[in-house]
Amino acid sequence: MKIKIVIVTLTFLLISGCAGSKMSVIQNTKSLSFTVNRIAIAPGSGPFGDAIGVELFNIGFQVVDVNQTIAIAGREGLKEFELYTPKGYATLRGEGIDVVITAKTVDVAGTPESASVRVIDTANGNLLAGITWQNAWGGKRGSMADRTMRKNLSEAAQDIAKELSNRLRSGSDVKR
Repeated sequence: MKIKIVIVTLTFLLISGCAGSKMSVIQNTKSLSFTVNRIAIAPGSGPFGDAIGVELFNIGFQVVDVNQTIAIAGREGLKEFELYTPKGYATLRGEGIDVVITAKTVDVAGTPESASVRVIDTANGNLLAGITWQNAWGGKRGSMADRTMRKNLSEAAQDIAKELSNRLRSGSDVKR
């Protein structure tokens, strides 16, 4: 009987000491009035942005990767930072790109710890959606419980792409 109590107590402590990944999402209060089909991944988004792009492609979006985005800017004589100006957005819009996604992540020991993602409308530079994501944890870093709870880059990108898809597909079927 005492062993059962100890096992139940240890199980409770293990579970209460763990937390799943968390995501906070903001979205423009108006629903989208257009369909998002073509998405560009912004320069500087790194491997995390690439992973989100792959997952969005797997969901059915047309994705312009970072190298293509840089090439589009280069053809117009724009520097990378100029993509976030009216001229940069117009250039992307001229290439049929509906939105541009920027992604930043903080990694610890090769695993994403936290991330932020922004979705910008190329028609006007407005923020359409934003996500902050925090990885799960399970006790002391590196412990078996911790390794079991944490998500790797691919899993985190899948979570974020799924949430972005829900936000970006809420628009009507009106094409711009």
